[in-house]
Amino acid sequence: MTSNLKHDALIKKILTNPVAAQEFLEYYLPADFKAIVDLTKITIEKESFVEEDLRRKLSDLVFSVQTKNQDTAFVYVLIEAQATPDHWIALRLWKYILLLCERHKQKKDGLPLICPLLIYHGTKTYNAPRNLWQLFSHPEHAKKLMTEDYQLIDLQSMPEDEILKKKQLGMFEYMLKYIHKRDLLKVWAELLSKCPYAVLVDKEKNYLCIKTLLWYTDTKLPEGQQQELERIIASHLSKEETVTIMRTIAQKYIDEGMQQGIIQGMEKGIEKGIEKGIEEGMEKGKTKRNLEIAKKMLANNMDATLIAHITGLDISFIRTLKQ
Repeated sequence: MTSNLKHDALIKKILTNPVAAQEFLEYYLPADFKAIVDLTKITIEKESFVEEDLRRKLSDLVFSVQTKNQDTAFVYVLIEAQATPDHWIALRLWKYILLLCERHKQKKDGLPLICPLLIYHGTKTYNAPRNLWQLFSHPEHAKKLMTEDYQLIDLQSMPEDEILKKKQLGMFEYMLKYIHKRDLLKVWAELLSKCPYAVLVDKEKNYLCIKTLLWYTDTKLPEGQQQELERIIASHLSKEETVTIMRTIAQKYIDEGMQQGIIQGMEKGIEKGIEKGIEEGMEKGKTKRNLEIAKKMLANNMDATLIAHITGLDISFIRTLKQ
């Protein structure tokens, strides 16, 4: 009998009543959040964020309220109906809260405040982690990394000297810093001139960095400037090394072209296969239909020649149906 009770439906039915909703929020909201919101006007939002595969275990309610300075805030209530506490519920709450933020983000005014609440009415003692950080193997580090300002690597404001003192990384950062601001040939000339140590390090790696940067910048370089770029590279590397690098880049484009060609060929083949299958299916369906028509016409003693003319079936085949 108990298994048939609709717990989440009951809770939702109660909490969608304005009087019960206000009492619920008055009683359970954290004091500091409750102090800045107006609970006399509560709106029940219709949206849900719980995934389909968890609908039998979890349900949710979203209340929107106004802060005292007329901003919109939300109370996100998750209802856990399973008998055993979900260890990952804190992570799910964060996920659903972020989805709520995404749906209600405002371009100028910032994201709304969201207060999460969890109603648990399972049969076992609740022992799941109460916050996201407790799910990590190093909670304090996780909290610090995920709540403080993210590390910004702003290449545009980074001094050139700081970039150039790095090894291979300096070559990538230099290219990224100037690719939108300067002539590409000039950037390459400066890069190879200002990063001689990085070029030597790259040589030990079979010029992996230079090859990658050539591949990256190729689409931004007009076709008529290719020879000039080869000349710039040749002025810093040996002729043999230059030829090897350019050949590698050319081969990469050949391989990519072949791969794209194979994919396109497969797509066309699949498309033709589908078309052929449809045609064959339609043809079989048409034949079957004509066969049924022929049988009915024979049952009404119609002439075999006339039946063949109408259905397109062979007259000798129609005569075999008559036997």
